[in-house]
Amino acid sequence: MIDLNQARHERTRTIGVVLPASLVNAIEQRAKAELTGKSTWMRRVLLAELTKDQAAPSKDAA
Repeated sequence: MIDLNQARHERTRTIGVVLPASLVNAIEQRAKAELTGKSTWMRRVLLAELTKDQAAPSKDAA
């Protein structure tokens, strides 16, 4: 899995993302409601998804 502390210091790459207009509008509205920028809001969602995968208990651990 990705080490988020290490990834923070890595070189970056820009990728293009195509999203449905309705999703972009929803992101803009949510970011506006939380008084954050779209990029900040998206970064927070992406990091939450990545850390959710890391925090999920392994089925083998049971």
